[in-house]
Amino acid sequence: MNGKLKRILLTFFMLAIAVVGTSCATYQDVRTENASETEVTGTYSLVLYGGTGAQHLEAVAILSKEDAPYTIVPYAPDFEYRIIKHMPAAEALARAYVFIRLHPDVMRTQFTKIVDSSSGALLGYDIRPLYRASSEGYDDVFYIDYWKKGDKVFAKMHLIFQVERRVYGGGP
Repeated sequence: MNGKLKRILLTFFMLAIAVVGTSCATYQDVRTENASETEVTGTYSLVLYGGTGAQHLEAVAILSKEDAPYTIVPYAPDFEYRIIKHMPAAEALARAYVFIRLHPDVMRTQFTKIVDSSSGALLGYDIRPLYRASSEGYDDVFYIDYWKKGDKVFAKMHLIFQVERRVYGGGP
């Protein structure tokens, strides 16, 4: 291969890597961190995603801080979630915990805060169930992507691949 063709191919691959890297950067504008329920104060919109029955694995609660610069909304069809607005912190937490503990294999919960990476502003919290590893093969069966667009933070919740394949795809 001649030198000119090598440079063209190298330039093409470098450009492709830059484009892919830039497109992935949009998911880094919101981050999650470990948190404690004791720090939750104020008023929230409670987002209840999934949890349509006691055997439904997909159940996540999000507390969207009402005075935050962004509103957290699910990236999902309307029938997969509901939002209850203007809830005091204690009531939102209590309802969230009841909601995510419906499944009989929930062992404990994971509580994290949702933070705007650029400003450090607290946007809300997510609470997810952690299951008996013996029942699902994993204790944490969810992956949640957060990203900003306009005045909203979108949250896309989905089961991890291995659990989704077992539940919906018929595989082990």
